[in-house]
Amino acid sequence: MPRPKHARDIEIAEIRVDDRDDPTSWDGENTYVAITREISGYGDRPWTLGAYFKTSQIGDEIERVMGSAMLGLGAMAVAVIVAILLGKRLSRPIQAIAGQATRVADFDLDGVTPLPRSRVLELDNQASAFNAMLIGLRAFSTYIPRSLVAKLVRTGEIGIAEPREAVVTVMFTDIAGFTTLSEQMDAAAAARLLNHHFAILCGAVDAHGGTVDKFLGDGMLAFFGAPDRLKGHAAAAVRAAAAIREELEKDNLEAAGEGRPPLHVRIGIHTGSVIVGNIGASDRVNYTIVGDTVNVSQRLQDLGKQLEPGATAAIAISGETASRLDERFETIPAGKHRLRGRGEATEVFKLGKVATSASPPMDVHRAQAG
Repeated sequence: MPRPKHARDIEIAEIRVDDRDDPTSWDGENTYVAITREISGYGDRPWTLGAYFKTSQIGDEIERVMGSAMLGLGAMAVAVIVAILLGKRLSRPIQAIAGQATRVADFDLDGVTPLPRSRVLELDNQASAFNAMLIGLRAFSTYIPRSLVAKLVRTGEIGIAEPREAVVTVMFTDIAGFTTLSEQMDAAAAARLLNHHFAILCGAVDAHGGTVDKFLGDGMLAFFGAPDRLKGHAAAAVRAAAAIREELEKDNLEAAGEGRPPLHVRIGIHTGSVIVGNIGASDRVNYTIVGDTVNVSQRLQDLGKQLEPGATAAIAISGETASRLDERFETIPAGKHRLRGRGEATEVFKLGKVATSASPPMDVHRAQAG
């Protein structure tokens, strides 16, 4: 048997068959399409293999194919539209999560709202986990200064919280006569009064770029110049003290109408070198400052009872801080004082008026840099 040869020549022809009963009949029933192909090698003459179909049958098949194709295209278009709509519906909760996560990163927890539940299992699990995290963060943030965490996150510096030596300006405050005052109040009323007072102090410190370190009884320790390297931290601290004085004067006027006792505060401010960073045990660390500068500011605060005994806010600043101020700060010389724990006398100034940036310079007393 000869080896078959594969030919690629295919012929397509249209054949019309004459209907003898009706010579004029040339419709699709008498018309055929023939597909033939020659194959040689199987005999003396090439073989012709083929198949034929009625034209009407082919037309029906083409119509069915075209119908199926149109139906497929329509189904594809519907699927694309449904996919786009479904994608947009799924992207909305993802965008909401991204927006809320950005606020969490900035530690703006008051602006974060719980995520709604979702019918999609994965999104619902994500929303539940996010809401649980938000509850934990809000509980956690009650015990740490939010402004400090926001600054640490905002700086983005590696090792920014590691202990280092830095020159900062320290503010120490204390309420005059609060021990005697609290003895005349129940615990709940005393706590409300302290919380109200600290809200005023923290607002002023935050507004001027400072960091609230801790509350010590009825006192507050804050510093300016860390963790962010605040330029003009001495001026910022003194402006914050002036803002506290102004807010307390307003608040004491309101206190009389609300039945609250007026408060008088003493503030000590000193600029110097400290160790700032994470300090503490492995399971309990505080971002805080240590050093003699803290002690000096506390001693200056205590000196306020002698310098301005009846003032709403007695503000005592050291010569080192005063030397860093410009002519918009009125610094009134208060002499040199031997502060407890220090060998040499410290030059002290009282804070007078503080002009705004739009105000003309004042005729003030300035400290000389030591």
